Amino acid sequence: MPLAVILDTNFFTVPAQFGVDIFAEAERILERKIRFVILSTALDELEHRLAHPKNKTEERHFRIARNLVSRCEVIGSDGLPQAKNVDDQLLRYTKDVQGVLATNDRMLRRKARKAGIPVIFLRGKKHLALEGSVM
Repeated sequence: MPLAVILDTNFFTVPAQFGVDIFAEAERILERKIRFVILSTALDELEHRLAHPKNKTEERHFRIARNLVSRCEVIGSDGLPQAKNVDDQLLRYTKDVQGVLATNDRMLRRKARKAGIPVIFLRGKKHLALEGSVM
């Protein structure tokens, strides 16, 4: 069974901002078959950012991000744990499926570390790195 990698909204902008192939890099560092996942609430967040960009650059980043979603499995709200915000949903879902969280959000990474959830993040604006261990 493939390992689930749950992507946070901000992670989808990495290819547009830094030219890093997040899918190939994740497979490289995890060295196994991966199932890329986005929660419907994170997708809603991405759509909102695309509809209300701060500037042209952000609009371009989120347009590219939206195209990358097609490479992911979307988990609808009926399959999500109840939580007060998207970050808590990401943490709970990742823990429930024993997956890996992909994010660049420092606070979310810190919460994931405390919960024992492995995290993929951008390191040095050039490649992805894994924090924690995957079984």
